Amino acid sequence: MTAPAENRTRCLAGIVIYRPQFEALRRLVASLADDVSIVAIYANSPISGEQQQALEAAAGGADLMVLRPGLNRGLGAAYNAFRHLAGAHDSEFLLLLDQDSTPEPGMVAALIATHRRLCARGENPAAVGPQPIAPEGGKMRLAAAARQEEGEPLRTSFVISSGSLIRLSALAAVGDFRSDYFIDAIDIEWCLRAGAAGYSIWVDRAVPMQHRLGRGIIRLPLGLLLTDQPPQRLYTYVRNQLAMLRLRHVPTRYKLKFLVSLPVRLAVHLAHHRFSADCMAALVNGLRDGAFGRLGSPDRALIPFWRFSWRDRATAPRIIRDAATAPHRSS
Repeated sequence: MTAPAENRTRCLAGIVIYRPQFEALRRLVASLADDVSIVAIYANSPISGEQQQALEAAAGGADLMVLRPGLNRGLGAAYNAFRHLAGAHDSEFLLLLDQDSTPEPGMVAALIATHRRLCARGENPAAVGPQPIAPEGGKMRLAAAARQEEGEPLRTSFVISSGSLIRLSALAAVGDFRSDYFIDAIDIEWCLRAGAAGYSIWVDRAVPMQHRLGRGIIRLPLGLLLTDQPPQRLYTYVRNQLAMLRLRHVPTRYKLKFLVSLPVRLAVHLAHHRFSADCMAALVNGLRDGAFGRLGSPDRALIPFWRFSWRDRATAPRIIRDAATAPHRSS
């Protein structure tokens, strides 16, 4: 049964897609139908008119909007488009989702209730996310910012973007997402920036959401886990994490942890990919572009690095900014 429009929260759910499995996308839209006023899809790959009609039917009483940028502009640009669309429709909250997540019905209402409880007790939450659950059933690890009582929402440094409920007023104060990162670490950078601006980030461990990271998990000794990613994603991960080292709002402990773990991460991914040419090119290019602040589309991620000189990288346009003092704005 479809919820009446007056009972819906002023929340826009934004879903970013790129070559999705359509039936999974339809189910995702249907799971949101009774909880939000608008479902917006940012189509980084084409959606046919027939598919749009099927999605409109799945959305029930919620309005369905499809944004077609015409080319793949990445996650940051999509999130910023959702932000401005939500503001134009007087939404109170923005819920970010991608096609690899499976929220349960009622998740939005539960996260909003948690947000309001946190505000009532004097907290200043910018974002509240669900507890991510791997498809195999295990809970994904979360780094707590402080000790929390069991059953209480967990304060953390950042949440994954998919499933995060963001207050529009906080988003206006903190600023846009980094569209120049394209993909990877966009959620981390924004959450750290929000924390530096006096906001807090939370996970409601009582609200599960199934989510797949990359192609699975690489399990290492001592319980260490790495996300299995294709070479192009390894490029943006390394590049963007290195770029974040320049930002003043990124805590020193985060920077040190990344730098200490980087050699291990590089070695594990090289071995996992059997030292393939694509993997080696992606990692070396990511290191170089991250060091020189060359961001944007990862169009050159897999070009063999020996075709570029250090001069090429050093003279590439640097579009990195310190978002702590000048939040990045998308065009």
